Amino acid sequence: MRRDDRMDEFLFGKRRNAVPEQAESKKEEQKKEFNLMETAGTIMETYEQLSPYVKHLKNHAAKFIKKK
Repeated sequence: MRRDDRMDEFLFGKRRNAVPEQAESKKEEQKKEFNLMETAGTIMETYEQLSPYVKHLKNHAAKFIKKK
């Protein structure tokens, strides 16, 4: 139970449709789960999308450095 919920409960009484603490903790655990395959897929997609830009910037940086 969060701190502000305790204060509300103290002032106004318990809510009738309050979610039990166990249900809240299960929701938090689901949010914290780490899916390695999904994360790896996201990293690969990001790499594929950004690699042309990185190559382009590398080429420009190399030309700039050679000029000096």
